[in-house]
Amino acid sequence: MIKNFLFEVCSNHYVSGYEHTNGNILKKYFQPYTDSFEEDNIGSYIFKSTGTNSTKIMLAAHSDEIGLMITSILDNGFLRFTSVGGINAASLVAQDIIIYGKESIFGVIGIKPPHLTPEEEREKPLKTKDLFIDTGLSKKELEKKVSIGDIAVIKRQPLALQNSIISSRQLDDKAGIAVMLVVAHELKKISHNSNIYYAATAQEETGCRGSATASYKINPDIGIVLDVGFGLTPDMPPETASLGKGPAVAIGGRFNPKLTKKFIEVCKQYNYEFQYEASPSSSGTDTESLQINREGIPCILLSIPLRYMHTSVETIDLKDIETTGKAIARFINEIDNSDLEEILCF
Repeated sequence: MIKNFLFEVCSNHYVSGYEHTNGNILKKYFQPYTDSFEEDNIGSYIFKSTGTNSTKIMLAAHSDEIGLMITSILDNGFLRFTSVGGINAASLVAQDIIIYGKESIFGVIGIKPPHLTPEEEREKPLKTKDLFIDTGLSKKELEKKVSIGDIAVIKRQPLALQNSIISSRQLDDKAGIAVMLVVAHELKKISHNSNIYYAATAQEETGCRGSATASYKINPDIGIVLDVGFGLTPDMPPETASLGKGPAVAIGGRFNPKLTKKFIEVCKQYNYEFQYEASPSSSGTDTESLQINREGIPCILLSIPLRYMHTSVETIDLKDIETTGKAIARFINEIDNSDLEEILCF
């Protein structure tokens, strides 16, 4: 189920601010496990599983991805563009592109041949403003199909590597949404008393906006934020989280200490693998806006280890999705059978 979901959802685009374009895919997968659905005014999708008490637990994972936006059509037919969200320009070179204009247009991003690039220029870091998209069309032809402000993404299909590893564009943060889907599936089996809200939040990559509006609307007692974290590769610090060893549990002042402790206890009790992530200040996730909404929402942050973040080959281990989702479902079940006030008080 999870691999099929990720391959389908990652084959479509969810550029920040345009998440609604393919929202029906989320509805297709979540509605069998939830009781109701609504889309808020900023584009977040909120699914609810009704419980038997008044406690509200909100799971949040952002649905948007980074992308490109067309800024000008040059006289010679090339397109200038800017980034939507944080992109390293070096990762765009020699990529296939899909532009979503009046119709879908294919293009490529090229670079000056090394034969014609002075040595001092080769040593300078690439900037997005120095790149362009080549579609093969003239300016006159392009103006009939493409407008300033149209979005574009790298044309990349999901890829199954060896074992349970997959690679794709926008696993940041479709991996988090996949975790929510596992939770919804598990809670159908072990039940829950709390009201569970699964929020696929909008516009995280451009300012954590969707989590602010969704959490204001829900006003949850507890927030569980799901995102991705930096996965270990040979060029990363050794304390970076490893793929296949469970979620990274954030430890820091922005996360409710007793709630975090409770999650860790549940993982240890039921033998779910997890890792630690020191987070002394901003986490750069939806936690930033959710935690301070209304009078404050107690939160925990769980991150799926991911390699090559903000590229078209983001890479995760499906085992981490399953482990995290099952651990959260058990965590919710434990909360339902505990004194919530005692868990949350400092």
